[in-house]
Amino acid sequence: MKLRIALLCVLTLAVGLTSHAQKGYIDSLRTVFQNEKDPAKKIDVFYAIAFEVALDNPALQFAYADSIAALAKKSGYRKADAMVHYLRGHGYLDEQKPDLALEEFREEWRIYKEIGDKKEEPTALGNLAQAWSDLNNPDSAVVYYFASIKLDEELGNLLDASIDYNNIGNLYSDDGAYDKAIELFEKSLNIRKQLGVEKRYVQCYHNLAVAYGRKKDFAKAEEYARIGLEYAVKYENTAYAGFITNSMGNDLNAEGRSREAIPWLEQAYGHFSALGHKYYQAYPLYNLSIAYTQIGQPARGLEYARKGYGIVEENNFGGDFHELYFKAFALAYEGLNDYRQAFEWYRKYVTLADSVFKSDNARKVADVEARYENQKKEAQLAKQELDLARQASQKRIILISGIALVLALAGLFQYVRTRQRGKQKEAELKAQLEHAEAEKLRELNEVKSTFFANISHEFRTPLTLIISPLEQIIGGSFKGDLQKYYRIMLRNGRRLLDLVNQLLDLSRLESGKLGLQASEGDLTAFVSAIAGSFESLAVRQQIDMQLHLPPEPLRCHFDRDKVEKIIVNLMSNAFKFTGENGKILVALKGDGQSAELRITDTGMGIPADQMERLFDRFYRSTASELQAGSGLGLALTKELVEIHGGSIQVDSKEGKGTSFLLTLATGRSFFKPDEIVEPTPDKEIIPSAAAIPPPQKKAAKTKETAVTEALTPVGKPLILIAEDNADVRTYIREQLEGPYRILEAENGRDGLAKAIDQTPDLIITDIMMPEMDGIEFCKQLKANEKSSHIPIVMLTARADRDDKLEGLQTGADDFLAKPFDARELQVRVSNLLTQRKKLQEHYRRSLTFATAEVEAESMDSTFLHRVREAIESNLEDEGFSVVELGQQIGMSRSQLHRKLSALTGFSPNEVIRNMRLERAKQLLEKKAGNAAEIAYRCGFSSPTYFTKCFKEYFGMLPSEVNLV
Repeated sequence: MKLRIALLCVLTLAVGLTSHAQKGYIDSLRTVFQNEKDPAKKIDVFYAIAFEVALDNPALQFAYADSIAALAKKSGYRKADAMVHYLRGHGYLDEQKPDLALEEFREEWRIYKEIGDKKEEPTALGNLAQAWSDLNNPDSAVVYYFASIKLDEELGNLLDASIDYNNIGNLYSDDGAYDKAIELFEKSLNIRKQLGVEKRYVQCYHNLAVAYGRKKDFAKAEEYARIGLEYAVKYENTAYAGFITNSMGNDLNAEGRSREAIPWLEQAYGHFSALGHKYYQAYPLYNLSIAYTQIGQPARGLEYARKGYGIVEENNFGGDFHELYFKAFALAYEGLNDYRQAFEWYRKYVTLADSVFKSDNARKVADVEARYENQKKEAQLAKQELDLARQASQKRIILISGIALVLALAGLFQYVRTRQRGKQKEAELKAQLEHAEAEKLRELNEVKSTFFANISHEFRTPLTLIISPLEQIIGGSFKGDLQKYYRIMLRNGRRLLDLVNQLLDLSRLESGKLGLQASEGDLTAFVSAIAGSFESLAVRQQIDMQLHLPPEPLRCHFDRDKVEKIIVNLMSNAFKFTGENGKILVALKGDGQSAELRITDTGMGIPADQMERLFDRFYRSTASELQAGSGLGLALTKELVEIHGGSIQVDSKEGKGTSFLLTLATGRSFFKPDEIVEPTPDKEIIPSAAAIPPPQKKAAKTKETAVTEALTPVGKPLILIAEDNADVRTYIREQLEGPYRILEAENGRDGLAKAIDQTPDLIITDIMMPEMDGIEFCKQLKANEKSSHIPIVMLTARADRDDKLEGLQTGADDFLAKPFDARELQVRVSNLLTQRKKLQEHYRRSLTFATAEVEAESMDSTFLHRVREAIESNLEDEGFSVVELGQQIGMSRSQLHRKLSALTGFSPNEVIRNMRLERAKQLLEKKAGNAAEIAYRCGFSSPTYFTKCFKEYFGMLPSEVNLV
């Protein structure tokens, strides 16, 4: 292909391409593609990548065609449209759809003629020839091939001319003209040798081997097959390795050397299986069936026949497959002495062969008859025209003009309708492509936004612990332990540095600037040292960490920095996701050329639907949302493993744990000379601050208070701090201690349990927390009657508008963005508690028999309404107390006390007593009885106690009510 050859010359100088490394060449193309700024040149390079990749994986041609179409749409590069038709056409050829391929190649040729690109016209002509050949029209194919060769030789494109010589040779070989075919194949090979393109020799040697095999010159066929196979293996051309080995096996079968044919045919089947190409797998399976039958193992022959025929039937392959396999079955059954089955398959074989023969003959007869009928019709028409000529010339002119007019109108109508349909179809396809592109961009933007939001959280949290204490220290208002906060600031500064380094490493990996610096060392000791640095963390988290390392030193070459980052990231993940009393296993084995490391934990595991995207850079799984982290670790780990010549796999079951298995190339031969450095003394391994979480302190537990203290509304307000970072939690506690009592929780789930149990006066919560985030925490609090009244302040590193709206919609009362000012936090807490006290006056009126000024539909109002109904229905029951009220409401005595005290400022006993007094006053005003009777009716067991309470509450005696 002309474009690819031009690029080959340029890239050889630009990236130092070697002539024997296809993978290196493709990698070089990808590097040029990433660095190229010009849109047209960028598409040219991508086209060359598609061509190279398609050599071994033809199925990818449609995907590459779609990608180029998208790039062409943005750039307006007209030549790219022809590239798209080229790739799709060859994709259709590979799918055995030559009719569709012909249409694609016609469009390709039309575009090149339209833009005047003479260099690419021979390619389009050659493609058309190939399509005609696949349509069993060799005459048309040869015409196009020679037209392509003429243009190629005029332009000096000798490699492309050699391709066409090969193709014409194949047509001659198929037609039995073997000497002519061999002449053309040798001519093609000589051109390629002159050009020095070794990787292109394989096609010529394969064609020569096939031609000599068909000619029954098996010695020559084997000679060329072996040479061709060497080049196919050398340049990793799996497809041609399969073609050559299958052809060789077929020739050996034909020569009666079936035992020698079997290894060749097994190789062929292996090559085609590696490509996943079912169509080509059917050929070596047939030949293997024949080979085993011919060496006296018909049972094996039958086994291969069944396997191959199953593929043919499953994929509905046409061609000669049925005829071949009918013959294979017949021979195998005959070898097994099952003559009945052999006869049946021979009958099918003969019937099919006869039908094919008859079909061919019928087609030839039909062609002859058609030509005869055409000639006959032409003669009749000539006679009619002669008769018409004798008639009046005026009638002839009118008739011919009328026919011409009708045909012209019909043609015009058909043209307009076809054009309209084409435009409509084009518009529909364009709209579909635009929609698909927009959807992909939307998904990518959404994922990137989530990623950067997570990164923002990872940066803002340590910044809070650096900036906020520094502001207080500079302002002279800091009251804590300076040395402790110096250590906290240093630890969080290092964490920020490690996060930045991870981002830089990923950036350098993407640009190809992060190279290897390998030296010889003891990998066993190195892994042991890294794992040893986690021992204190294992003890602190009560995790059983086990090492399974080789007993002897494992001397090999490896990049200490890269391997350390890989192991630390994986072990840190294991510790993050493994709870108390869990297990972590680190196992290593190797042989000096490669090493295998497995890290297994008994943590929470990863959902199966998220395994595929686990290593994506912008993807964060549900599992990672349950723990702190930026989501960079696994993406960086995978990149580092791959540049170290290895691979990484993960096996996980949700709820049972996860196992990462990685391999690394550790042989000296893997590394380039400039990647080998002198070994340095092993330094102490210090895991990165970004990878290992800070020392976690259990959230402080509040001591149980006495019942009498719990029932007393007077005292310091209780504030619950829900924050997963122990340092941030400590800092907030120290800012609020003194005026307030503090209750701490490590995450949303823990915070919810403590909020329901302790009913704090105010809650401060982070948004991003493990197990339950702040949004869900707030939603659960506001949906629970026991905690719906508690004001909530949200701390967030994701201070964008959508997060604030989501938080406010779930009931958050205030927001504070990290890093925050300690004084602002204190003022906001104070203001919210003051506002809560003002609400108490409103809710007090809800628990009297007076008409409330405002009817609210909040959960708190609903709760107070239920309390009022419960008390009203039991006013006359002097035994009705706080215990019975709590049972009817569905709360414990302490929960009911905290809830009512927070909403009204009254204890439950005071609420019951006050409502009884209000009812008594109403009855006294209506003169419904004397004071003693009304006291009993309102639940007072003693008239004296009733008179005392009435006097304290209203400032008058019951007897004075009607005197006022």
